[in-house]
Amino acid sequence: MLSVEVVPYNPVWKEWFAELRKIIWPHISDVAIDFVHIGSTSIPGMSAKPIIDIDIVIDSFDKFDEIRSRLTRIGYYHQGNLGIEGREAFGQENEPKYAHHLYVCTADSTAHKNHVLLRKHLTENPEAFRRYRDLKLQLAASGLDIDSYTREKTLLIIKFLKEEGLSAKELKEIKTQNLA
Repeated sequence: MLSVEVVPYNPVWKEWFAELRKIIWPHISDVAIDFVHIGSTSIPGMSAKPIIDIDIVIDSFDKFDEIRSRLTRIGYYHQGNLGIEGREAFGQENEPKYAHHLYVCTADSTAHKNHVLLRKHLTENPEAFRRYRDLKLQLAASGLDIDSYTREKTLLIIKFLKEEGLSAKELKEIKTQNLA
């Protein structure tokens, strides 16, 4: 069992995201509506796993097959939704220059709203930022595996998302997916 590595914020993460955008976005920009840096590496000052999380946002899953085809041509493979409805994950065929998770989702999906609203909440609320950072560091130091680490963070994330106005249905969906 590998434990989770959480490290202090590194400003180079923004550069990694920018470079990944330069590589991927030109291949999908006419089909996708956005390419968004999400997760803790997108929040200045937040400790994080040194892995860039990216949402490729589409307006309809009718465009998914085209996106999947284009990503396949540049070395990605479809991994399925990995248990998160409304979010499709992609891995990279070869060892990537920058560790990253690549997701495709619609702008109105719970998965994308979760990503964007959590980043907003943590950026705008210093106390929430501190609580989340401290929890992540504590959980990583305890030697938990990634699934346990994620489950343990979920209850605090749900509290923050509730404050941001996510519906009870959406919160239940997030809780079910992350605590399963």
